[in-house]
Amino acid sequence: MDRDRQRGPLPGGAWIDPLAFVASDAIVNAGAWIGPDVNIGPGAVVSPGAVLGLAGPQCPPGPVEIGPGTWVGPHVHVEPGVQIGKDGVIGSSTLIRSGARIGPAAEIGPRCTIMDNARIEEGAHLIADVYVCEYARLGPQCWISPGVSLVNDRYPPTALEIAGPVVGQCAVIGVHSIIWPGVKLGYHAMVASLSEVKEDVADYVLVRGCPARPVCDVRQIRMKLKDKWVYPYPWMRINMPEEDITQPIVDFRKKRNGNDR
Repeated sequence: MDRDRQRGPLPGGAWIDPLAFVASDAIVNAGAWIGPDVNIGPGAVVSPGAVLGLAGPQCPPGPVEIGPGTWVGPHVHVEPGVQIGKDGVIGSSTLIRSGARIGPAAEIGPRCTIMDNARIEEGAHLIADVYVCEYARLGPQCWISPGVSLVNDRYPPTALEIAGPVVGQCAVIGVHSIIWPGVKLGYHAMVASLSEVKEDVADYVLVRGCPARPVCDVRQIRMKLKDKWVYPYPWMRINMPEEDITQPIVDFRKKRNGNDR
């Protein structure tokens, strides 16, 4: 890394604080603001209007880590104390509050809000307009549809019973659903659109409604694809060329790993 290559005001109005650490092949576009104690890895891209490391009211200090190859979209605001892993995507106008941790290859869509101390693991995908509360935990390869809210306070604004939801690996949450404080979604669990989830959801179970109730095992779901019926769930199957999605499966985890979780 060459921290002397990009520092101070740049042509076009970008600003990089002299104490920031920017890789020589990272790209910081015009209009971006890079504060002190920010580390931007090799191959990362910071789009116009992005603000990295600017503290908000009562925001604790801390370094900002932008992993190698990560793309930070226009008008993204990343507070101090945030870590973002390599090869990620942070969509435009997203806010990431202090203490949040985002794993490698995670994709955060536009206009999302990631609150303090939330944890988003590797390969998680938030499509757009998702609200992730403080202390929420999103597992690897989960899929969060637009307009979803994960909340942690049953009686706001008292803050007397704070507990962030836990979203399991490869879980899917449908459009405009609400996940209540402390709820745990299991491995490959699925929440139908416009649902309100107040109780834990077991592995492979589809829930629906307000409040949400179990409907079926996701491995039983079929859909018409052109001229044939297929079994698209667990949804990761569609990304595996060796999988025959025209056939149901007994246990996705045993098939892939040879053991249960």
